[in-house]
Amino acid sequence: MGVYTLKDLDKLLPSVAGIAQMQVKDYIQSLTDESLIRYEKIGSGNWYWCFLSDAKKQKENVIQGLMAEETRTKGQIEEVKALIVNEMKSREEDEEMGGLLEGGVGKHELMDSHELLIKEKEELDRELALFADCDPAEVVRKLDETRAMKQGAIRWTDNIESLASYLGGLVGREGLACAMMQACGDEYVVGEGLKELVES
Repeated sequence: MGVYTLKDLDKLLPSVAGIAQMQVKDYIQSLTDESLIRYEKIGSGNWYWCFLSDAKKQKENVIQGLMAEETRTKGQIEEVKALIVNEMKSREEDEEMGGLLEGGVGKHELMDSHELLIKEKEELDRELALFADCDPAEVVRKLDETRAMKQGAIRWTDNIESLASYLGGLVGREGLACAMMQACGDEYVVGEGLKELVES
C-alpha cells in the first residue's frame, strides 16, 4: 500500500501509466469514481491510497457476477433446447400419425383444400367480372368517368379553337386549314371547324 498526494501523482502517473500530464486529474477522478483508489482530504492536502485487498475483493465480485450471469444464461439455453426438442418431438408424432390435426384432417389435406379454395375464388371472381356491366356501382363509375372525359374533350376543343384563331391571324385561312387537317384529322371539317361532341 502506498499513500500519495495529488502532487506526487501528478509527477508519477504520466511516466508509470503513460497518460498525458493534462489528463492526470481526470484519470484520478475516474479511478476514485470506480472505487479503485480511496481519497481523503486531510488538512489542506488530498491523500490517495489503495488497499490490495480492496482490488482483490472487487475482482472477486466481478468474477462472481459474471459466473452468475453465465449460469443464468446456460439455464436459459437449456430451457430453449428443451422447448426445441419438445416441438420437434410433437412434429414427428404428427407426421407419424399421418399429420392429423384437430378434426382428423392432416396438414397435406389442408394444403390441398386451401389450393382448391384459391382456385374456386379465382373462378368466382372471373364469373363476377362477367356481370360487372349490370353492377349499379360499376354503371355509376363508368358514367362519372364518361362525364369527366367529355369535360376534358370540351376543354381541349376550346383550347384548340383558341389556338386555331391565333394561327389564323398568322398564316391565313389556307395555312390554318392545312395545319388543322394535319393535327386533327377527320375531326376537322374545312370551313366548319371541329366536329361537335355528340350529346348523350
